Amino acid sequence: MNCTKHLEVVSTGACANCLQPFCGQCMIRVGDRQVCVECLSRDARPSRSASSAAGAGSGCSPGTAFALGLIPGVGAICNGEYSKAFVHVLIFGFLVSLSGSSNVGSFGPLFGLMTAAFFFYMPLEAYHTAKRRSLFAAGLRLDERPSGGKEENLWVGIILTVMGCLLFVNQWVEGFLERTLNYWPVVLIGFGAHRIWRHLNRTGGLEAGK
Repeated sequence: MNCTKHLEVVSTGACANCLQPFCGQCMIRVGDRQVCVECLSRDARPSRSASSAAGAGSGCSPGTAFALGLIPGVGAICNGEYSKAFVHVLIFGFLVSLSGSSNVGSFGPLFGLMTAAFFFYMPLEAYHTAKRRSLFAAGLRLDERPSGGKEENLWVGIILTVMGCLLFVNQWVEGFLERTLNYWPVVLIGFGAHRIWRHLNRTGGLEAGK
């Protein structure tokens, strides 16, 4: 039996979708199946109804999420992430209060820069979340670290706990917050040591697997 497209060439197998015979040049292996080029291109091209359904189910568009993200927490609400919106509002309010507080001494400009950075982070984060969801709704699955969500929840919990403890103790001990901030380089050292440990651990695991 000859190839459906190249009539002078003997077929090497049948397409798993249309079951027509094709030669090796017309067949592409997808997983454990072989499909012809026509079926592969037809399946990869989304239909108009599927595109409209994906657009309807994707929720907030990336542009809208970015614009609403300029208002603290609203971009996350647009994406349906209400817990994240609450956290964003808390962190932004915490940074704003510290940047204008006299209890932080010379660290006021630092918190001012952190406030500005977090203000621009929120719309960008909302944009990328909406973009990722729209691509997923269109049938494009993005590769992500399986433990990314768990690590994010862990760090959010740590940040909120530290923020609450600092503000609570500062209400009772005058100047506690300013004295505590003098040890902020320890945080950088700890974070850097953690990253180095993860790199060495990953490298050791790769070498052991060889």
